[in-house]
Amino acid sequence: MPSACHRSKFAILAGASRTAHRGLNTFVLLAVATACGGTAAPDGAMGVRPAVAQQEGWSPELEQTSARPLPPAGYGTLSQDNITIGIQSGTLLIKLVPLDEWVIRLTAPDTYRRLNSFKVSRGEEILQRARRAGERGWPRVFLVSFFTRNYEENFQPNDVQFRNQSFIYRPLAIIPITPDFTRERLRQQETQMALYVYTEDVDLDLPLVALYQGAEGPQWVGIRSRLDRELATVLSRAVP
Repeated sequence: MPSACHRSKFAILAGASRTAHRGLNTFVLLAVATACGGTAAPDGAMGVRPAVAQQEGWSPELEQTSARPLPPAGYGTLSQDNITIGIQSGTLLIKLVPLDEWVIRLTAPDTYRRLNSFKVSRGEEILQRARRAGERGWPRVFLVSFFTRNYEENFQPNDVQFRNQSFIYRPLAIIPITPDFTRERLRQQETQMALYVYTEDVDLDLPLVALYQGAEGPQWVGIRSRLDRELATVLSRAVP
């Protein structure tokens, strides 16, 4: 198993990969030396340890800069359902959860740790799959689940799309989480999950609609308004 120092090196190098070509190689090397020689970072608020440098391939610095400030972890109160887009297609229920860091940090601490772990544990694979599809930065990642109460139900993974303004976005890559996801068939009361990788052009600040075979999810704008209210509350709580 890689040491903590080894994982820190990769996280720092990944976070600096976009700027290394500007002559900051020396800075990167110094940062690596500091990470290996320093002491462990203290736990964040309410016992949440920051996700930086936990695994190779992901760090908050990789994600596209948002117009909103990045809130500290550990102060949010939202549930996963509060940030979930749902689509009902016949007897099939599809749930889509954006894993943008600014979004999931507004959830309760246990929920944040769980949602963050999905992209942290698969960060290297997410980056590799995105780069193969022509993406240069960290892509837009959603946790997508399929569920049915029916006796059995087929589902089509590639049919989960987004309409963002007048553009339709299809997944660049799908990374299964549950072992039978690729079977594309649900048993009664069964849930199958995967990470869906989309281009970073999918903009959460613009009108966004989830689509599946003609069915539409609710407008993202309602969830976004809830997130903005929670963000203001979190920032006020975090003030020392």
